[in-house]
Amino acid sequence: MYNFVCKCWLARDKGDGLTSRILNILDADCVNVGLKILYEVTVVTGDIESGGTDASIFVTVFGSNGNTEEMQLDKNGDRFERGQEDSFIMEIADIAPLRKMRIRTDGKGTRPHWFLERIILKNLTNQEVATFTYGEWLSKLKNAKGSLVCEMPAVINDEQMMEDTTYTLQVKTSDVGGAGTDANVSLILFGENGDSGTLALKESNKSNKFERNQMDEFNFSDMLSLGDLCKVRIWHDNKGIAPGWHLEYIDVNDSAMDKTFRFQCDRWLAKGEDDGQLIRELACANNDILELKERTAYEIVTVTSDREDAETKENIWIILEGKLGRSKEFLMENSSKKRRFERGATDTFQFSSKNVGDIAAICVGHCPKDGKKSSAKADVFWHVQEIIITEMELCNKYFFRCNVKIPLRYKRRDYKVFECAKVTESFASKARSLVPVKYETIVVTGFEKGAGTDANVFITIFGLNGDSGKRALKQKFRNLFERGKTNRFYLETLDMGELKKVRIEHDNSGLAPGWLVERVEITNSATGVTTIFPCGKWLDENRGDGLIWRELFPRY
Repeated sequence: MYNFVCKCWLARDKGDGLTSRILNILDADCVNVGLKILYEVTVVTGDIESGGTDASIFVTVFGSNGNTEEMQLDKNGDRFERGQEDSFIMEIADIAPLRKMRIRTDGKGTRPHWFLERIILKNLTNQEVATFTYGEWLSKLKNAKGSLVCEMPAVINDEQMMEDTTYTLQVKTSDVGGAGTDANVSLILFGENGDSGTLALKESNKSNKFERNQMDEFNFSDMLSLGDLCKVRIWHDNKGIAPGWHLEYIDVNDSAMDKTFRFQCDRWLAKGEDDGQLIRELACANNDILELKERTAYEIVTVTSDREDAETKENIWIILEGKLGRSKEFLMENSSKKRRFERGATDTFQFSSKNVGDIAAICVGHCPKDGKKSSAKADVFWHVQEIIITEMELCNKYFFRCNVKIPLRYKRRDYKVFECAKVTESFASKARSLVPVKYETIVVTGFEKGAGTDANVFITIFGLNGDSGKRALKQKFRNLFERGKTNRFYLETLDMGELKKVRIEHDNSGLAPGWLVERVEITNSATGVTTIFPCGKWLDENRGDGLIWRELFPRY
């Protein structure tokens, strides 16, 4: 996607008087918004008295390759009525195979209660159908738990994609002076199959929760197993007489997996202690056990083109070039007993080697089977379409788009080099990279009249490894976000990898809440990499499109 910035009047009585502009693509900002898939969504409301609703409905879809943001389902007049099936088309990120769906209503309107029967998602690209069944009320009054949120596992080809489980959380408050808290504590679990949503730690096995050197236990039944866990986000609301809290660790037991995950903290969640943050992200200590070996196995998959002259009867050799070094030469042999590299064929090989780290490029050559110089004929080629390499310990996949003819050559100096086009990082690999990082966040307010804001400002940072959660941008005794000013903040979270976007918003409070944001700059203090997110738009209910939030994408 390309963003074309204009910032000029189209008016005869303003600026230079021109009413047309030419915007050059060379001046545009290129934004990668990711691949979207069209789905047919069918929502079935139960045929029960008062089953329909006027409430706003929101959906989040989780897959093995990530999750969507929360999306609102438009009512459009007569949708979501008793006994009704409503179908519409939605664009959803390419996160398949699907795992679960989270539905939330705001419980508002003249008919706030809703009986949801099921939701069906049909992928219009491959026709795969996923069914999510609930068969219960979303209501504070009619639901036994008083819940406005539900999670439903995907059922694809009669197979439920996630297991049911009970989570038992043991929360240990430190043996430090003043460690206990009176505040309300909540957390979110993150794992292979998405996140748990917000879990309020209300009903402990102890009458007085979160006292010094105390272990509190909480049970959450009828949940969907997230698989192996990678992190926990925990926070409190800073309420009560003594809200500051020193957390030692959290143990999370998944009954379906019969496995316990440890999250070590040993830090304050307190405005007056440490760095003043009330929120912490904790990496799973279980993942520290996995130490990469010096040697590993590589699976190499070659895809020969479907062209008429694509195949070869000779051998192929390959060398991997990674961040930790270069591999030895791997020889992929052809034979009369087991033919390889035939037209349109996919062939698989396995080799053992030193671990070269993240693979950046490969060298591929085409050599005679008998090893003789005289066999290297000038008119013999192998047309390779694609090569996929999997490092078998962490199961990271590296994709190389080739689509080229490689000539038969006796000498090893004649080869083709291909750079990695795409990497699919495994959950285990992502979990190992989750270390605490401080992000320097710079917010620049525009210079136009009235550009500053009195409202409370919040930011959410999104990266390849997840998001930061919604963070307030505050500083004691300072007047922030004034016209033409630059404000700097430091946010600590687990490493989010390459940054993809930020969401900046305010709560529209104060005498002059309207705000002109020029840009946001975020620097990873561990790597020194700075990502710039241009904005140049108002967050103002009375200007432009009236939005008080913006999603900003990086400038490349």
